[in-house]
Amino acid sequence: MMKGKFTQTLVLIAGLLIQAVTSNAQITIKGRVTDKNKPVPFATVYIKNTIVGALTDSAGYYQIQYNKKENLTIIATALGFDTATYNLVPDTNRQYIVNLSPKSNSSKLDEVVIAPGAIAANNDRKVAVLTTLDVYTTAGAEGDVVGAIQTLPGVQKNPSENGLFVRGGDASESSVIVDGLVVQDPFFSAVPGVAQRTRFGPYEFSGISFSSGGYSARYGQALSGILDLTTNDLPENSTINANLNMAGASLSGSKLWSHSSLEGGINYTNVQPFYTLMKTNIDFYQPPVGVGGSARYIWTNSKGDILKISGNYNQYKSGTDVINPNQPDTTLAFNLRNYYTTGSIFYRHFISSKTSVIVSSSYSQNGDSVRWGGQNFDKQDEREQGRIELDEYFSNQLFACVGVDAERYTEKQQYDSINIGFTEMLSAAYAEAEWKPISWFGLKAGVRYEYSQLLIKSDVAPRISAAIRLNKYGQISAAYGMFYEDPSDKYLLFGDTKTNFQEATHYILNYQYTNNDRTFRVEGYYKSYNDLIRELTQGPYDPNPYRPFYWPVNNSGYGYAKGLDVFWRDKKSIKNFDYWISYSYIDTKRLYANYISEATPNFVSKNNLSVVTKYFFDKPGINISLTYSYASGKPYYNPDNPTFLGDISPAYQDVALSVSYLFRVKKLFGVFYIAADNITNNQNVLGYYYSDNGNSRVPIVPALYRSVFAGILLSLTPYKKDEL
Repeated sequence: MMKGKFTQTLVLIAGLLIQAVTSNAQITIKGRVTDKNKPVPFATVYIKNTIVGALTDSAGYYQIQYNKKENLTIIATALGFDTATYNLVPDTNRQYIVNLSPKSNSSKLDEVVIAPGAIAANNDRKVAVLTTLDVYTTAGAEGDVVGAIQTLPGVQKNPSENGLFVRGGDASESSVIVDGLVVQDPFFSAVPGVAQRTRFGPYEFSGISFSSGGYSARYGQALSGILDLTTNDLPENSTINANLNMAGASLSGSKLWSHSSLEGGINYTNVQPFYTLMKTNIDFYQPPVGVGGSARYIWTNSKGDILKISGNYNQYKSGTDVINPNQPDTTLAFNLRNYYTTGSIFYRHFISSKTSVIVSSSYSQNGDSVRWGGQNFDKQDEREQGRIELDEYFSNQLFACVGVDAERYTEKQQYDSINIGFTEMLSAAYAEAEWKPISWFGLKAGVRYEYSQLLIKSDVAPRISAAIRLNKYGQISAAYGMFYEDPSDKYLLFGDTKTNFQEATHYILNYQYTNNDRTFRVEGYYKSYNDLIRELTQGPYDPNPYRPFYWPVNNSGYGYAKGLDVFWRDKKSIKNFDYWISYSYIDTKRLYANYISEATPNFVSKNNLSVVTKYFFDKPGINISLTYSYASGKPYYNPDNPTFLGDISPAYQDVALSVSYLFRVKKLFGVFYIAADNITNNQNVLGYYYSDNGNSRVPIVPALYRSVFAGILLSLTPYKKDEL
């Protein structure tokens, strides 16, 4: 009954807005891309001298909205095919068939790809093995970018902690980048023992590139890896979208003109209905409630110049009973109020067809007001960043870029009457070149210089990678690089800046095979850590991550991580069936923070396995995804065990299921979705807390053992089969 009322309400709202959205009549250019009458899926089709275009669906069909009825040329490209052009005068009653011809070696990559350590999506400079749509359609990912990334090799899943844990590194060792700029606080503010999702959705991005090591000299301040996200350009058409689920509702829309667009959205979050229906392991006496909004303006021209201006604001509050880290058999009330504001500008200008300059900047502000066990705690942080980069394609064989960036980061904290804080100013310059003298060999080399005003230290980080194509389908690549990072915030807060950068050196060897929608990757790596921060305390080990901190530190820490990552994906063998398998093995130890001896960190599982499957039923339009996740046990601290971090928790296992159904209500297109996590209700234990005297222990468990989440999406434009 309520579902029907909601649908009727949205139909009414959308009906009132349809005329405003569609008032600027556009011409529809539609057709199909084929290879000898066989469809070419996921080809790129665009109008020459513009960035207006679309991807073909799995049957090869495309549809482009354009607002000028004039002579124009459409261009179609696809991996393994020669580029094709088609001259036309738009006619909505015609379908334009574009035929692609395979390259002379049609089953192989046309050139070697230099991307050791990286897995990319929708980026023509790398092999795509994961797409932005996979984020929504992967069971267990919960529509979150990091949730999908955690099904890839090299990433640890930690249900009780925020962040990306990559190849033995803790959460502070990875960065999230959007349009070349660091995202401050990419996750919602942490609640002890409860991992949070990222602040953005996957459909904001046209490209996702995840690097678990050996990443570009463009970026720094990350010892382990980066998640590099590229925002969308102009939308395909004007539309309105709505979403209602068990945790809130949202409404968004876009208005498209010939060379510009305006987008906006609002959202309301209330997790009360979800937590009322689900059995939780933690008492959420105030389930998260919040509101937010966003706006974007995009402009482009016939030369390919593009301007993106975006802003986002959200706020929410929550109340949770969390384990008392000092007395684990008791709980403390944790009240959180958070506000977050961010804005960014990105501009790319083509000086010539081969030369372009990028100018971008961003500002973000995050504030937390916490009352924990009767004590007040406030935190505020701000980040301002700017970047200028010059890109030059000297030829098809040589590309180079040079750039500078600067960022100012401020953090202030208040514990009742105690005030602490710091301001860091980082300046950097970089240069990188990619050279492919012949089609089967490529070399990329770069160097990055950084200076810290707070540490009064500088570093120079060389990076180099190379790739050799072995045959039609396979290649090997290798990478070496040095990476530096400031000490984590908690060490800078207390004013001890007599430290240096922390350092990691990466060595990577990779083999990749790609043929006919099948991808196989195997990668071995070794990572050495030097100059890690150590706390100079003589007391016993304190496992409390929120422990008070007053003693000096230095850079005497060290460690290593070595392992093997394996990835296999097959979208071809069975019609409408797609699956991938990823496996990681890691051997790592480190001596850092307040560790009393070298040990495997308590956030690392030696063995991790993910099996992701998807099947689409053409009739009645249903997509089903099933994901199995396994992680061997993690070390935890037992004060009665003479071996430091010598106890191992039980293995983690999870089976997740998601189902989505495509339907239509009058002029609205919709998707109903339902997702269930841990459908076997496995009682996962993530570790244990011990009391100070060691006489009692409390298991660390996920916020929920099993959950079911449902919602509905509505849009004025149809959903493609691949968007389920």
